Amino acid sequence: MSTYVVMAPPEFDDLAGDPNQTDRLEFVPDGFSALAFLFSIIWLLVHRMWLVLLGYLAVTLAVELLALAVSQEAMGVIALTIAFLFAFEAQALRRWSLERKGWRVVGIIDAVNKAEAELRFLHKAADQMSPARLRQDREAPARPPIVPRVGSEQVVGLTLGPETRQ
Repeated sequence: MSTYVVMAPPEFDDLAGDPNQTDRLEFVPDGFSALAFLFSIIWLLVHRMWLVLLGYLAVTLAVELLALAVSQEAMGVIALTIAFLFAFEAQALRRWSLERKGWRVVGIIDAVNKAEAELRFLHKAADQMSPARLRQDREAPARPPIVPRVGSEQVVGLTLGPETRQ
């Protein structure tokens, strides 16, 4: 099972307002990306990650300059290591790029594939928007905030200033 982070664009309203907005959601998987490993530059261009692309090109240029000083075998190992590291972090960099553009995380879903993640997220969103659920939320009494119980002993971490006990 994979974990998918559901991201919404900046102008995205709540699903209760317009359920047809769901096609604008991005389901970003967490984990290794085989396409990012095999076709790094193309993957970055497809996902429009311009800043990450510049960083990747800078690292690639540095590796090429390093190739002049080391053997070909060592260079192959270094290039393969960089490709693996990028493939493992590609989806995290994608989430970072979307957050820089103003996208926000609206959910985290565990699913086998993207289609199941979409179904689970929309089912969860539909349950939260159901009239019975909304009515129940309005009728629920407001709970007071949780206040820690402090006895006669001093508890470390619960005071912010000098003690005022008399």
